[in-house]
Amino acid sequence: MALGDRPAFRDGNRVELSVGTWRVIVQRTVPGTVDLARMYDGASWLWHPVMNLLGHPRAYTNLFNRLAADGWLECLPQAAKVLDGGIGTAAFSVALAKAIPCGALEIHGIDISPRMLARARDNLRRLGHAGITAQLRYGNADCLPYPAGDFDMVMSAHMLEHSSDPSATLGEMARVLRAGAPLLIVTTRADRVSAWHGLRWRYRSIESQQLQHWLHLAGLCDVRRYALGGSLRVPGPASEAYIGRKM
Repeated sequence: MALGDRPAFRDGNRVELSVGTWRVIVQRTVPGTVDLARMYDGASWLWHPVMNLLGHPRAYTNLFNRLAADGWLECLPQAAKVLDGGIGTAAFSVALAKAIPCGALEIHGIDISPRMLARARDNLRRLGHAGITAQLRYGNADCLPYPAGDFDMVMSAHMLEHSSDPSATLGEMARVLRAGAPLLIVTTRADRVSAWHGLRWRYRSIESQQLQHWLHLAGLCDVRRYALGGSLRVPGPASEAYIGRKM
């Protein structure tokens, strides 16, 4: 790249570079389920240690503490049934379990990566919390194998960016949520850093206004946005959370 040249970010799917008299375009291709599963299977053995190093578990714990303080978790009944869509290594579910340490919790997780699911089972088992039960299964959040209104809370961290139709995926998550219960989504901010990172992991960032519009279309009300902490190295500036209640 010539001195003074700058990349032009057209959207979350494409980066254009001016190199002298040349214009180079790098464009994201939407990966299929098999490609995504293979990619995350390959990264599963170091995923959780890297997440810890970057501060994600702490950011998630801080988020749940703030949600609890704002009353979002008060609607969860004893032995609440919670779905974690795209559970990965269960870092998000572990943070929720730590936020309500005295209550029982029935965690259901779904993911397209078998090796991620195996590590999620290990991480949930290591909690040593007698009130926590977990049922994890292979599957895609675009077509959830659960009946309507089955869960007291549905949540997902950094999965929606991989969906080929995020609006439909949110609608499916809202479908399995009971009326009045919360839907919690953590996504990557749409900026230049995430654009480069998205090329590596083949996801697209979602603009805040667009995501909130999709949440309303899915039947959510009282939608609020939360930052994931300012002092943390990666999750704080790179991610944000959205939560609302099913009408």
